[in-house]
Amino acid sequence: MAQRELVNGSARVRSWHVTLGSLCVLILWLAAILAAESPPYVQASASLPQFITEYDVPTPNSAPLAVTVGRDGNVWFTESNASKLARFDPSTGGFSEYKVPGTGDMWGITMDVQGNVWFTQYSLKGSVNPGGAIEPNGTGRLIRFDPDTQNFTVINVPTPGAFPFRLTTDAEGRVWFTELLGDQIGYYDPSSGKLQEYPVPTPFAGPADLEFDNHGILWFTETYNGSVAKFDPASNTFAEYRFASIAPIHFIGSPVGIAVTPNGIVWVGDHGGNWVVEFNSTSQNVMLYPTHFPPPEVYPISLVNDVVTDHQGGVWFTEHGGNSIGYLYPGARTMVEYAVPTGPLSTVLWLALAPNGDVWFTEWSSNKIGVVHVNLPVPLALSTTNDNLTIQAGGQANMALEVASSQALEWSGEYVYSWPSYNPGDVNVTFSPAQASLNGETSVQSGALVTVSPHTLPGEYVLGVGFDAGSIRVWGMVQTQVTAQTPTNVLIASDPLVLAGVAGTIAFAVLIIMWRRGVRRNRASGK
Repeated sequence: MAQRELVNGSARVRSWHVTLGSLCVLILWLAAILAAESPPYVQASASLPQFITEYDVPTPNSAPLAVTVGRDGNVWFTESNASKLARFDPSTGGFSEYKVPGTGDMWGITMDVQGNVWFTQYSLKGSVNPGGAIEPNGTGRLIRFDPDTQNFTVINVPTPGAFPFRLTTDAEGRVWFTELLGDQIGYYDPSSGKLQEYPVPTPFAGPADLEFDNHGILWFTETYNGSVAKFDPASNTFAEYRFASIAPIHFIGSPVGIAVTPNGIVWVGDHGGNWVVEFNSTSQNVMLYPTHFPPPEVYPISLVNDVVTDHQGGVWFTEHGGNSIGYLYPGARTMVEYAVPTGPLSTVLWLALAPNGDVWFTEWSSNKIGVVHVNLPVPLALSTTNDNLTIQAGGQANMALEVASSQALEWSGEYVYSWPSYNPGDVNVTFSPAQASLNGETSVQSGALVTVSPHTLPGEYVLGVGFDAGSIRVWGMVQTQVTAQTPTNVLIASDPLVLAGVAGTIAFAVLIIMWRRGVRRNRASGK
């Protein structure tokens, strides 16, 4: 009991403020660096298709947050600041809003097989402005809404200050949820009314998002612990995987969103970074796929948050700081980022896939919901001559790029690059030419010189090389192996100037030694 009181008491507040303070320092540091090094932001091209449609939420300042899509295609989302549950019908463009019992943040939402809508609620000071109130000592609830009767059922979470965050359902119809501040996961069984909680092994871990794999194992992120974890409901056992121990060259600051594929790949959104994380649960290999760097005056890093996988093996994700919806297709090593029209920062946090493949998302700050129309093909593609690079730290490599257009469009843009590191100086890519324009169905080529800093740690990385056309950015993902610098003795043998300089130094040292020996001999003989 004493340990649980420590978890829910003042010790947690200190832990949270330390984490938040460190993040602020990091953001300020990045802003100073990127302000000098980031390329100018490209304006959207009017000739490209309108990939995203946005809809204004009827209630002002409602802070739309969690989102899900039913089997009928209707979009359900929470209005955290207005204490409402909302439904949007894409076929009619109409909204329906339902007043929720109580007040508070509502971060998680899902639907069960009966069509009931489940969502979380956490309150301390009542409704909040966009930005949330992640504070201890509040009241947590699970709430069920029956669309047929329009009735709400409230289930109180027994742990004080637990902050129920995200939720999902299992094959037995139980509703599982994480407790961001309670350091527990739990479930509620609607058939029996039983609510069960399980403390996670590590204190101050911050369980966030969660998803079941196809073996019935529950995976979840630990946002304050820099980890992913899994829980076996059959044996009530946990296993945690801390990224700092598994992949020390990759820093993952705040894992939040999670998605699990049938082949055991766990995808994570790092809300403290500029990348999507691939974790192979079998080999425990970790790989980071970088996104674009936002304009430094908006935000220094993209803050990837939610991740969802589709049936094609692709990964959809939101970029809170990058104000974009991204799609990574690892099999083809390609990525597309769709810029959200409302900007510069609409606060896109969560998304959901519709039965027709469309991707719905909420805009917390701009009071909108939006959809990416996946039936609109992306008319641009970027390819590289190198799918794999091996570069020595302090070395360089060349590659050729081609951007092709599949439609008769007029567009222009610039080449960009990204690297999975908080230090932009680890790698530099110079493009020649740096911009390109196309008219009609054609293609353009560019060269890229990749320079790796001598201080970049050896290891496996992914280099993103892309083309920014404003409303979209298309990328090629290049597997990059950075090797250690050649030892000094090898460098000496390969450089005649260095060899001559060293030889001269050695000769001079020999002369000094001989002179000192001569002095000693003269003194010994009395000369």
